[in-house]
Amino acid sequence: MGMDSPEIDRPFDAWEPSDADPRSTRRIGHLLRRVHFGATDDWIETFQVATPAEAINTALDYDPEVDPLNDLIEQLEGYLVFTEPKSVQGWWMFRMLNSTHPAQEKIALFWHNRFATSVGKVNNVKFMHNQIEMFRRRGLGSFRDLLIAVGRDPAMLIWLDGNTNVKGKPNENYAREVMELFTLGIGSYEEKDVKELARAFTGWTIKGEQGILNPAGFDNGDKEIFGQKGSFDHEAAVDLLLSRPQAPRFLARHLLQEFVHPKPADAHVEHYAQRLLDLKWEIKPVLKEMLASRLFFSDWAYRSRIKSPVELCVGATAALGGKVVTGFLRDQCAKMGQDLLYPPNVKGWDGGETWINANTVLLRFNFGMALATQRNNEFARPSDIAAWVKRHEIKTADDLVDQYTKLFLDGQVQPALREKLTTYVKSDGKSEMKQFRLDAGVINSKVRGLIHLIMSTPDYQLA
Repeated sequence: MGMDSPEIDRPFDAWEPSDADPRSTRRIGHLLRRVHFGATDDWIETFQVATPAEAINTALDYDPEVDPLNDLIEQLEGYLVFTEPKSVQGWWMFRMLNSTHPAQEKIALFWHNRFATSVGKVNNVKFMHNQIEMFRRRGLGSFRDLLIAVGRDPAMLIWLDGNTNVKGKPNENYAREVMELFTLGIGSYEEKDVKELARAFTGWTIKGEQGILNPAGFDNGDKEIFGQKGSFDHEAAVDLLLSRPQAPRFLARHLLQEFVHPKPADAHVEHYAQRLLDLKWEIKPVLKEMLASRLFFSDWAYRSRIKSPVELCVGATAALGGKVVTGFLRDQCAKMGQDLLYPPNVKGWDGGETWINANTVLLRFNFGMALATQRNNEFARPSDIAAWVKRHEIKTADDLVDQYTKLFLDGQVQPALREKLTTYVKSDGKSEMKQFRLDAGVINSKVRGLIHLIMSTPDYQLA
């Protein structure tokens, strides 16, 4: 993982390839892990001929209102049931693997963990599906608009009791969490602010699948929030929150932790906090600057995050190809500690080093084995490894190791590991060296074994 203290020259300037620091699989793989779920052959080829700015634009400049995958919903009627948690989880896994814009799903996952809402309490799976859809549509737009929409979202109204927050009997749950976990952070408000902010959020209830304002339930009296007085309503309350100096720093820190490094320096936070203000809380242009920066492409940021179970499972499956059974991925992620739609609490998944322990490491290695061997109906259509080998014109054991370490490890392999992998491919069952011959038997044993070995390396656990 990355160094503790970054020493990066001009960290906020755009990174440009040079003779000393050229465009490379290492740079491309880093970008694809952070903005997608990992590298695939097709995405590597696409980004190899693109400038950094072009690659970032390709990833992020999708139209959230145009979604070809949603056309499948009618065709899948009877199979796709938005009132069943497993069905919605499977649909999301399918989208992560098949969307032409994986970044849209990565952004939705980011917000699912920031505005953590669980179907366990919401008890309405369609509301949860609709909330994820909202994250897909609004995830790269205005943070102000997103924050307003979240506060009126039926799943959130149930999750933090906003639907019971009425004039005369304010419920403080959402008011407290919107400050502590969504916008400002602990220590940025007083109890009086919680009570008064709750009054500003009164009156919202659910009709059908929409959050609506019941005027009779709204407290239109004067309130005092952060020392300011007025008859603040929901939107005015959001503007008050975003006017606090802690707000842009809070969001900037979360964006940096997710996309650059889990421990950003204060100077990094301050810079992107100011950019959020300069760009009127529009998330996409700020994220584009962040992803294009020398900070992002630094050695400090490279493989500095531990992959979440979803990143691990989706990234590996996308790299191998074939048609996986989404229920297999869903269950694997849940076993490793990330059950989509069921974050553990209002803070979401802690992530980072909590993803790795003696049990989950074994589960990760076993997942790699299952994905590589594909012997137990994990795939509806197995990966065509023979076609992959042919596509890359692999002739020797060295070719094989080069191509798979490029795909899974950006080609960044220590000599000792590379020698170990090559020796494994060349040796027979008795660990005796033999003439390498790429036939069906080798593909079904050595190639699959090589994939498993690579997926079991420490570096592969890092994003």
